[in-house]
Amino acid sequence: MIALLRPTVRRDIGQLKRENVPWFLYAAVLVTASQGFVYASLAVAPLMVVTPILQLSLVFRVLLSWLLNREYEVLNVSVIVGSAAAIIGSILVSMSTDFVVSALGLPEPISAALRFRLAGSG
Repeated sequence: MIALLRPTVRRDIGQLKRENVPWFLYAAVLVTASQGFVYASLAVAPLMVVTPILQLSLVFRVLLSWLLNREYEVLNVSVIVGSAAAIIGSILVSMSTDFVVSALGLPEPISAALRFRLAGSG
């Protein structure tokens, strides 16, 4: 709403073609619904389960952007590498520390440091 105070923003909205208005309205409704589903999922499932699933949406976003909007969507190596890094990072963060320590066979001082928890953090 604050952005609407700028004359350039109002001018750009006024120059919007009538046939494009439904697309913006659909996008607004779908983004609102998706954010509602994100908060609902966080209310019923742990963050470590929800985050990797949310990062998987990057795959669908990139794929659908490329399929539906090839003329305007930038899809290059850096976008693909960035999406892959986000997905791999969220999966790594959600993995159990005990699983990582045992799978890597880390020395005891390093594994003890990785298993360290603050008081009250369960």
